[in-house]
Amino acid sequence: MGLSIHYAGYLRDIKLLDQLIKEVKDICETLGWAPQTIDDGEIKGVCFAPKGSEPVFLTFDQNRHLLSPINIMTKEIYDGIQLDKDLIFTTSTKTQYAGPDAHIALIRLLKHIAAKYLNDFALTDEGYYWESGDENILLNQFKKYNTAVANFCKALEGLSAVPGETYGSLADRLEALIRKKIDAKTE
Repeated sequence: MGLSIHYAGYLRDIKLLDQLIKEVKDICETLGWAPQTIDDGEIKGVCFAPKGSEPVFLTFDQNRHLLSPINIMTKEIYDGIQLDKDLIFTTSTKTQYAGPDAHIALIRLLKHIAAKYLNDFALTDEGYYWESGDENILLNQFKKYNTAVANFCKALEGLSAVPGETYGSLADRLEALIRKKIDAKTE
């Protein structure tokens, strides 16, 4: 759980990849985001992470698909039954703990990169900044997510281990505890 972005697309032309990598590395170094180049024969590109954020991957396969190396490492789970095979080409990054300023900078960087280097780029922003450009909407979304996490943590206060408890019974107990806290707030 946490405010995230989800994105997918294609590199416009494979000949642009080295230029994209160089430009992203230069921008990231300016922002202090420590970029890393990836080139393992199967995928090539760059990744980076604003402080507090999950990694952002601008990595591509030989067919120019934007994808995450993590999705390649776990590709057997995309079986077309439980998980759509095309999800392998969607990358997700949680930015909640990086904060609104880093989220804004990341969205602006992705808008620039998408316009210059990518085709069929789509991004879903749980903070709605990509779609709106409105910092107030983004700040409200951060507040909602932070409140949800705080409420969840508060609901778990005082929870102690039960000897012999299974994962299933723990999950049931957690669900009952959270429902009780939610019901108490709505009354």
